[in-house]
Amino acid sequence: MTESQTMRVLIVDDEPSARSRLAALVEAIDPAGVEIVGEAGDGVAALDLARERTPDVILLDIAMREIDGFDVARHLPEPRPLIIFQTAYSEYALQAFEHDALDYVVKPVRRERLAQALERARARLALRPTWDSAALDRLGTALGHRSARPARLLVRHGAGHRLVPVREIIRFTAADGLVRAQTSAGSPVTDYTLNELEARLGEGFARVSRADLVNVDHVRGIASKGDGSATLTLSDGTAVHVSRRRSADVRRMLEG
Repeated sequence: MTESQTMRVLIVDDEPSARSRLAALVEAIDPAGVEIVGEAGDGVAALDLARERTPDVILLDIAMREIDGFDVARHLPEPRPLIIFQTAYSEYALQAFEHDALDYVVKPVRRERLAQALERARARLALRPTWDSAALDRLGTALGHRSARPARLLVRHGAGHRLVPVREIIRFTAADGLVRAQTSAGSPVTDYTLNELEARLGEGFARVSRADLVNVDHVRGIASKGDGSATLTLSDGTAVHVSRRRSADVRRMLEG
């Protein structure tokens, strides 16, 4: 991007008043150099607009209901836009990241700080900075952010994403580089690893092998095998192998 090109910005915040204020600030800062290509009030809408309108920059709220800013960030389509996170956390926590590829503004957003972030974004767009889920997790930890166990989870749906109730997911399976959420209606692909899902979903899901993470509410029986391993019977009739190393832990979880 050259200095003469218009920078395309998507605003994401679950509070309408916050979106309106950000839009007014952006337009006041650089009405000719920045184009607001859309506003989204939730994570799914944000991902849909990011795919449809390919913004250069997203002003992304962290603490949104159901799908937070970090979930949006990890699911963004290519080419990934540059993210300017909005956060209510202290600037002292942000100083450690001032040289990172990402930028952050503290709520309530000040015009001067937003102008600085947009200018930094313009200067960095040519580099198209990238990140991975581990980097996002480290960032969230440093900012004091903790994701609550979700009631619904993002899965792929066509070219975009949709939400599936966690209670409907019988198990997650990993094979051929993909992690699928197995439900009675199908097996959509997720953008998480099994390790990420295990950490995010907590004790309601049991890691029974390297390739399977099972919803304990869908377990209908467990049968021991002679070698120390076991077999689970699930609500859809599936039999799932429990490795010897994990068998005792799985039994304790089911009995707890």
